[in-house]
Amino acid sequence: MKILTSFCRDLDIVREILPDDEIRCLDEADEGFVESADVLLVFHWRDVEDLVPKMKNLRLIQTLTAGTDHIDFSEVPEGVKVQSNAGANARAVAEHGLSLLMAAMKRIPWRDREMRNGRFPQLVESRLLKGKTALILGFGHIGRELGSMLSCLGVKVFAINQSGRYEGEIPVERIGTIDELDDMLKEADAVFVTLPLKSETKGLIDRKRLSLMKKDAVLVNISRGKIVVKKDLYEHLVENPKFTAAIDVWWHYGKGFKQDYLFEELENIVLSPHCAGTYENWFRDIVRHAAERIKLWKEGKERNVSVL
Repeated sequence: MKILTSFCRDLDIVREILPDDEIRCLDEADEGFVESADVLLVFHWRDVEDLVPKMKNLRLIQTLTAGTDHIDFSEVPEGVKVQSNAGANARAVAEHGLSLLMAAMKRIPWRDREMRNGRFPQLVESRLLKGKTALILGFGHIGRELGSMLSCLGVKVFAINQSGRYEGEIPVERIGTIDELDDMLKEADAVFVTLPLKSETKGLIDRKRLSLMKKDAVLVNISRGKIVVKKDLYEHLVENPKFTAAIDVWWHYGKGFKQDYLFEELENIVLSPHCAGTYENWFRDIVRHAAERIKLWKEGKERNVSVL
């Protein structure tokens, strides 16, 4: 089998896991290899979107990313499967999400700024996690990692998933489907967004649902910016100074940091530059996980697959 990769680093891992296959990156592949490749292992879609129509033998697109929302599915040939890399960096993203919650509840960014300006806010109270309720929207790889960590800290875990069921070892106080979201939002001290971005989740957290949350709740988004309506979130933060957002994912990307609203000027927000999945050896880890996914696909054990 022939595997074309959109990146050239750490291919030793792919060759180790798939020793019987011919693996080349874009810099190594000639036109003939591109046309005959069975699998495309892709990091940035923009690097390969012009090549996909030429890949006459393509059967699988395997992403390095946990989500597939960056792929233009209109350009994917009919019958080609797209397999995500869900779970590859779940632990790291969950740890970062927990760190964002802690930073918000302990007001660490604000205290840091105060001290740099010569003040010493020692007696300003923070909040304890113990005894609080956290609602996790999306109880997949990242959500379950978060649930495990939070329960160890004495936090009651609520969760939303597709089935409304969970039979694992994490002590979940309450679990339901999206139909129960509004009711659960009213009880949560912290809400984590770990859902994939799809048509049904885009704009899920809007003005109405923000208004259902507690006035001093914390919203942590470690999934995709567009799941939250940016205008509604900005206005809610302005109108509710005790409410906090802790955000790692955004609506606009490019050079520097620039959104449609001046989130960076607000005191009740913790900003993070979409770095939850970036940690020591992160790239090697996600390459290894993706290669293992291709191996499973070859064995007929595909995971998280979309077919057009």
